[in-house]
Order: sequence, then structure tokens, then C-alpha cells
Amino acid sequence: MQTDDSDYFHGYASAEVHRMMLADRARTDAYRRAIEAVVRPGATVLDVGAGTGILSLFAARAGARRVYAVDESEILETTRELVRRNGYAGVIECVDGRAEEVDLPERVDVLVSEWMGLFGLTEAMFESVVAATHKHLAPAGVVIPGALRLCLAPVRDDELYARKGLGFWTPDLYGFDYTPMVRHELRDLETNTVDGRRAIPLAAPRTIARFDAYTTPAEAYWFDEEVTFEVLRGGPCHGFLGWFEAELAEGVLLSTAADQPYTHWRQSWFPLKERALQAGDLVELRLRATRDVKVDARKPLYFAHGRVVRAGAVVDEFHYGYASTYA
Repeated sequence: MQTDDSDYFHGYASAEVHRMMLADRARTDAYRRAIEAVVRPGATVLDVGAGTGILSLFAARAGARRVYAVDESEILETTRELVRRNGYAGVIECVDGRAEEVDLPERVDVLVSEWMGLFGLTEAMFESVVAATHKHLAPAGVVIPGALRLCLAPVRDDELYARKGLGFWTPDLYGFDYTPMVRHELRDLETNTVDGRRAIPLAAPRTIARFDAYTTPAEAYWFDEEVTFEVLRGGPCHGFLGWFEAELAEGVLLSTAADQPYTHWRQSWFPLKERALQAGDLVELRLRATRDVKVDARKPLYFAHGRVVRAGAVVDEFHYGYASTYA
């Protein structure tokens, strides 16, 4: 299991990573609105994983008395310069370290963090945020985001299936039969990060897991849940499209769903071998998320077990495992 986080934190020293996040206006503007709605003049704020400090700057501009911008990445030295350049050196204190380990002189009124990875859980930064919440948040304090939902829907996407899915392995790939690769890939599937805006939902989306920033323990983010989809549109099913919805503040929702403004997270696709569904079918799905203890503790492994029930009888069954990726 990966125990040295140095490569992970070094990755966040890259200007390209921060360009990608700051260029994501849906993400950044949603956080700005939430901070402006929550931070009151004179408030104290903790920014967990501050990066270039954009959330800290929003909080300072909203009237915070003190903002603790905590990060273990090498970017923090530049963040200090950004804070000075923008006139908030007397408000924002950059703290080098992990938020769950550093000591602050006071409890904070607001804890803010943009901790979500792909399908919410990749990078496992929620563990730091949960620990920091218990250690640093005042009894009546507010967390941004206050809750997170993980959502799924079975979809059809012929182009995606042929380009990045099991449909790529055809009997005529450069004139050769590559169909044995289907069986090979089924042993080592990945959750692909995709643009799912062309995918056709075959059933209404369902929430597979929900996490509350105030009450959900870190171990519960590694979930084991079941949902049932009622198929509304028949056709070939190529997998499940996944996304998250973060409740940043009252009236401020950040959604990475395909029908919402585009974000750098896009959507997560759990590929299946093509299977035919009919309107009225029930797809019973159990999805389990666990830590990848063998390769990288910051990456989840997902295990899906499903049944297709038609007119009361099980007509299809599948079981797949998925490795997660950072990109």
C-alpha cells in the first residue's frame, strides 16, 4: 500500500493543476457564492488544502477576521505571495502542514475545503477534512460543503462504448479478430472519466451514497450500498454514469451531472459488457467502494453486482470490479 504521500502533494505544486481548477468556473463560482453566503464579518475560517488560496481570498474579501490557509504542497510559498499581493497578509495566515495535524490558536467558525476527487472519493482527501472538522470547528461552526451525494444512472452511449468501452474489441480491428480482449479487460476494468453529455439515460438516476460533513465518520465514505433502477427506455446498456452533487451552502449546489454546466470532474463511467434492457425491467445494483490497499491508498476500488429482473424473474446477472484513476 502507498504510505508516502510526497508524490501526491508534489503533484499539487504544478501550475497546470491549479489552472485547471481555477478555469473551472462552475466549481469556483459555486464556492464563491457559498463562502459569501456563510462567512460573516469577523468570522474565523479554515481552508483545508488551500492550494493557491482562492477560497481563502474569497473568505477574506467576505469579511473574515482570520483565515488559516493550510496546505502541505510546495505551492504554499507562492500562495503567501498571492496573499500579500492582494492585500490580505493581515488576514490570511498560510500554514504549512496537514489540517488534521496542525495546531491553531482558536476554533474556527467556518471550515471550507474543495476535497472532492473523481466520483467524489478519489484522492481520499475526505479523511483529512473529517479529522480537521472534529479538531478545529467550533460547536456551532459551518462546513462547506455540508453534504455530498453520489449518483448513478444506467446509460446507453454507442460512441463511448466503441471508443473507450468493451465494444472497441471487435472481430475486425485492423483486419484481425480482437474479441478475446473482452474477457481480458473484464478482469481489469477501470472507471473512466468521460464527457457523458451524449449518453442516453435508460432509467432515472438514483443516489447510491450520501455523506454528511457533520455526522458521517471517515470510514463510512468507503460505502456498501444497494439501489434499484426501473428502466424507462429500452435498449443496450453500456454501463453506469456516475457523478456527485455537493451541497455547498443553503441554495448553492455544485453538481457534476452531465446536464449541468461542465466541470473538470466530468462524469465517471462504470463500463459493462453490452446487455439488452427492456422498459419495465428492474436493475438491482449493489456497489461497494473500498480502499486500494495494494497499490494506492488514495484510490478507491469499486465492486458492482447487479441483477436484471423482468416480470418477476432474474434474466441477467453481472459482477464486475473497477479500479479508479486520477484522470
